[in-house]
Amino acid sequence: MLETTTIITTKSFKLAVYTKGPIEADKLVLVLPGKLDTKDYRHMHAHVDFLASKGYLALSFDPPGTWESGEDNSLYTMSNYLKAVNEVIEYYGNKQTLLLGHSRGGSMAMLAGMKNKYVTHFIAIMSHATFSPESKDQLVNEEWKEKGYRIHHRDTPSGYADENKTFKIPYSFLEDEIQYDMLKDLSKCRKPKLFIAGSRDVGAKLEMIQETYERSSEPKHFKVIDSTHRYRQHDNLINEVNGIIDDFIAKTNF
Repeated sequence: MLETTTIITTKSFKLAVYTKGPIEADKLVLVLPGKLDTKDYRHMHAHVDFLASKGYLALSFDPPGTWESGEDNSLYTMSNYLKAVNEVIEYYGNKQTLLLGHSRGGSMAMLAGMKNKYVTHFIAIMSHATFSPESKDQLVNEEWKEKGYRIHHRDTPSGYADENKTFKIPYSFLEDEIQYDMLKDLSKCRKPKLFIAGSRDVGAKLEMIQETYERSSEPKHFKVIDSTHRYRQHDNLINEVNGIIDDFIAKTNF
């Protein structure tokens, strides 16, 4: 049983990866972190560990330009995240793959899941399905554009209040992300897909997730948990999500 955090070198990136499960497994699961989140948050590890226990090779990685995958924050774009997902799948042998992610990670699961032929199933947890300016007025940010960058802070996996990670994200991040709108393709995608919403989520609202589900093609599944966006703070909710994932993979024969 493989269990390690290491650096792998794909065609384009050096990526920090948390991996667990049998390396010889026929199927691969990628657990994708949210916007500027890390593979080492406890819900990421918990999902990797749970899926490895089911016999899959499971892993999570820090996207390019973040955390242990490099200090050049300009590398952090949806386009590079997408490229990294595809290259990680290739790195591990183009196995039949399930993608799942939280928040931006779930958006990436949708995006890569519909584009990559080796991905057969995908799960989006509290995730936006479009980043077009028409769908999110707050994307139009003149202050960010004029300054050229925005500072973001994230808490560390240790959870200590006096620790945080700082990111300097250029405006090009926003210019890159607004090209991505998965709703049209979701209406045509015939891969099994699961959408999970938080009943008290104010960022990725329940109504928005429900609309994404309704506009998606069958086969599709929809679940709601009693949570805010940060379900990773509660072990019982992490376990509930693992149970929902388990039910999905059983019903869809992954």
